[in-house]
Amino acid sequence: MGALSRPTKSSFLVLFTLEPLYRSIIVTVVPLMALERFGSAQDVSIFFFMLGILGVGMSLAVPWLVRCLNRRGTFLLGVLVGVVSMLLFMHDELWAFCVGLALHLFAASCIDVTLNLYLMGHVRRHDFGRYEPVRMFFLAFSFSVGPFLGVYLRNAVNPAAPFLVGAVVVLLLGAYFFYLRFSDNPALGGKRVAVANPIRYLPRFFAQPRMTLVYLLSAIRSGWWTMYFIYVPIFCVTAGLGETMGGALVSLAVSFVMATPLLRGTIQRYGIRRVLLVGYAGAGLVTIGVGASMGLPYLAVGLILLAALFAVLCDSVGNTLFYRAVRSWERSEMATVFGSYRSVASLAFPGVYSGVLAIFPLPAVFVFTGFGMLATSFMTRFIPTRMR
Repeated sequence: MGALSRPTKSSFLVLFTLEPLYRSIIVTVVPLMALERFGSAQDVSIFFFMLGILGVGMSLAVPWLVRCLNRRGTFLLGVLVGVVSMLLFMHDELWAFCVGLALHLFAASCIDVTLNLYLMGHVRRHDFGRYEPVRMFFLAFSFSVGPFLGVYLRNAVNPAAPFLVGAVVVLLLGAYFFYLRFSDNPALGGKRVAVANPIRYLPRFFAQPRMTLVYLLSAIRSGWWTMYFIYVPIFCVTAGLGETMGGALVSLAVSFVMATPLLRGTIQRYGIRRVLLVGYAGAGLVTIGVGASMGLPYLAVGLILLAALFAVLCDSVGNTLFYRAVRSWERSEMATVFGSYRSVASLAFPGVYSGVLAIFPLPAVFVFTGFGMLATSFMTRFIPTRMR
């Protein structure tokens, strides 16, 4: 218990349980609300595409905030904005829904980037291979509870209940963070001063082949989950399986990620490259099968869960590749650019899906995503074989 009262590996696990719970409790509710307001899967895709543009810009503004407000101030701003976003979601007006989701993305970027900066300052570089699967377990625990809980609260208690709970969770996150008394004294131990100009650090990030590879792998992985979080609930509603089934599928699939600590021995034995190859290729093939079997809803549900099992392999290494590749004196800027992969995925994939759905029915979304995962599996051959 003493380790939970100061910044340690154990206390970070608490933080990385509360932070994803704040995000996940609305991750299934929001697409269903968007479907109610816009009426079709294509219009929902266009909405998330436009929102993704805002998300990318806001995530890239975080380093400027860290420079102006320091990490503690940026984290506090994220918590306050997160509470405001949840309050906006409680209103029925369309403008409040749109603004609330935009603020939610901004808050998540502030919190995520600052937490990862603190994490890199408190965990040794070569310890991430062992620590990351454990962190993924607690993150997955929150994402396995949040989606179903959000839908249940919305349907069984009150439409505003998920957002009230979300506001309480983000407040608890902020309270525990400040209880730990993190220091903002940089311990970068590098020779250079971190770059703060976005025009300079974006090319600097992608000029490094290892960083570009890690970014692409993470973006495609995140895009697969973006597809899952948005279109699996929509599929359940349109196929007559109901909203509760959609929330349950999301929660159950993410709960598989809790098995990642059990994969540490497999990763140590076969290496990150082979594990990711199997994960991306398997998830791609089965996701294509989901699109081909949607005429048989229960078969599609079984394949959806099987695809999630393969996706767990992609998530099993978490951000280890990034932590191993980033230089210590560039952590702030590189972490911000890397963290933008979620916003880029939430922008690019719905944007492409809106075009796909303009021509083809909903199953095409799963087929397209499956081929994307298959193509990504070939990128894994560029990961060094020594990576464990």
